[in-house]
Amino acid sequence: MTQKQMMTLDDASRYTKISIRTLRRYIAEGRLVAYRAGRTIRLRPDDVDAIFTPTNKWNEGVA
Repeated sequence: MTQKQMMTLDDASRYTKISIRTLRRYIAEGRLVAYRAGRTIRLRPDDVDAIFTPTNKWNEGVA
């Protein structure tokens, strides 16, 4: 069985350039899935990447 790599809130904050406070708010709102072991919060990198959605709204739909 392979070990899955998990991120701390600090790791995710550095990776995304989003504050820990904002990441905690996303978790509370259900926008970001988090896993808790005792008091420790861990995030899967795929879940962190999923908070970003591609958009071309600023180009009026032109990619």
